[in-house]
Amino acid sequence: MSSHKTIGQGVYRDVYNLGYGYVLKVAKSKYGRMCNKKEVMIYQSSPSSLRNHLGKIVDFQNDFSWIIMKRYNHKFPQSSTYRSKLSNVNSLFRRRGIYPYDVFNRFGEPNIKNLRLKRNGEICYIDYGNFRFR
Repeated sequence: MSSHKTIGQGVYRDVYNLGYGYVLKVAKSKYGRMCNKKEVMIYQSSPSSLRNHLGKIVDFQNDFSWIIMKRYNHKFPQSSTYRSKLSNVNSLFRRRGIYPYDVFNRFGEPNIKNLRLKRNGEICYIDYGNFRFR
């Protein structure tokens, strides 16, 4: 991994820039593999209306030790308009029994490290390994 730049570190996973518009999420533990697996399962099982708001998964290891996702560079805007849009997107997921977790912080502010905008302005979750199912 040393040839790739670390662009994120969590408790359970490290994220590397692969270049060419992709990132590699590597599990550091059993829980990291569970987060990778959950992201793959949510991505693969979601209808396109929800999938449009999920970071695109392009490849993964069968044991979920790593996944490769598209990289999204546009930061989530700190505005009431986008906070409202984010609440609407969260509602879409909740209606399908998927509960976005770690999207707002404890003060009700968007957790911008887990959110990006696509080129078309759509909100995109880049970390959904903690989402919960009803």
